[in-house]
Amino acid sequence: MRGAIIGDIIGSAFIDSPQPSLKFQLLKPFSAYTDDTVLTISTADAILSGKPYCNKLRQWTQHYPKAGYQPAFLEWALSNNPNEIYKSKGDGAARRISPIGFAATTLDEAMEEARKATIVTHPDEAKITASQALCGSIFLAKSGKKKSEIRDFLCNQLGYELPETLTKECATILNERYQSPVPCAIMAVLVSDNFENAIRHAIWIDGPSNTLGSITGAVAQAYYKHIPKSIIRKSLARLSPELEDILSQFENKYCQPFLIDKKEIQFNFH
Repeated sequence: MRGAIIGDIIGSAFIDSPQPSLKFQLLKPFSAYTDDTVLTISTADAILSGKPYCNKLRQWTQHYPKAGYQPAFLEWALSNNPNEIYKSKGDGAARRISPIGFAATTLDEAMEEARKATIVTHPDEAKITASQALCGSIFLAKSGKKKSEIRDFLCNQLGYELPETLTKECATILNERYQSPVPCAIMAVLVSDNFENAIRHAIWIDGPSNTLGSITGAVAQAYYKHIPKSIIRKSLARLSPELEDILSQFENKYCQPFLIDKKEIQFNFH
């Protein structure tokens, strides 16, 4: 799960700054977590507490109302009417639901919970499919499946048509075809060599860089099972203690079995 938050923090500095190559300063002084991180924490908290995704979504947004949400979403989250329905036209719920893939015990569970978490704000089949692609890919990656098997899942089970290589032109086509940054973000992992290289590809292809970074970071963590300690330290030190606490609780419960560097979960990020 920390991979999603690290990807969001790194990507936050490049939202309006397209990169011509993979060689760029990964973390900048003003790199910071965004609404993607707050909402990812809300999903983790829902899983830990057994509370509905919708309730935790509103709760954490109310705790961090200035994290950069879309105005319509913020209005809905701050509303006193718990029965009010919100239908977003944004990038989708995939940017916030990666914890589901880490916590799921079966692929079917990952797919079903992805649907449940998505329809709270994005009751659209394209967005639901994108969420299932993310959570399914995380589940397969953490289970030790090969990149070719993840690609087969995306293509054969979800109907995505993915190129063999990732270019900025391909990324534009994928975004338009599937109405989601998820295919491109996962492709950044499939063409990468390690966690950092995956994040660099996600930023390089342009687009909503923090969301791309968050989605890529989640899958890359599950697949590579290792994130350089320097990146962990410099990124997660930017979290508030409250956010850090949920992250630590979640990773201690759901991520230890498949991480190479298990000791990293225990140390203080600050």
